[in-house]
Amino acid sequence: MSSRFVGAVVAGLALAVAPFVSTAAAVQGGATPASTAPPSAASLQATIAAAARAAAADPSFAAKTPEQKLAAIQAAVAAALAASGAAPEAIAAALIQAVASNVISAGVAVSVAASVAPGMASTVANAPAVVAQLNATGQTATVTSSTSGGSVSVLVSLQGAAGGGGDGGAAAPPAAYDPCAGVTADYCGT
Repeated sequence: MSSRFVGAVVAGLALAVAPFVSTAAAVQGGATPASTAPPSAASLQATIAAAARAAAADPSFAAKTPEQKLAAIQAAVAAALAASGAAPEAIAAALIQAVASNVISAGVAVSVAASVAPGMASTVANAPAVVAQLNATGQTATVTSSTSGGSVSVLVSLQGAAGGGGDGGAAAPPAAYDPCAGVTADYCGT
């Protein structure tokens, strides 16, 4: 009889303690209701900054051409945002905020939007903060999109300011887009 009584007490304690153990495990493991919510534009700022810093952590980053820097930063930020599971609208808002905060350049933001949230690329390209940074650095970004079978295809053209010429003749070709122009983030060396 005592073994049945002890078994019943153990089973009763297990049922009574189970909710507390699972709650404690969830808190320790980070699985709280707030962490299951989709990422917001504000929470994605750290993701964008960390991805850009990781791309620039390559020892050869400083010696890369502007095109190579753009490709490295774009790939890192796009991969991080794609892995975040954020909605396209949140990604677009986060990219615009990152440009306004000088974390990434306007061209990087437009390029990332085109690859991760193509339906929002025009929204990012036309955002006041993006347009202002492009104008301030003498750079341009052109977004051309088309819809085919429900998917959006986006072509982004990024150009830097034209080189200075004193002869007034033919216009100099535009320079390569510099992803660090107008950016004060530490990974750009400022």
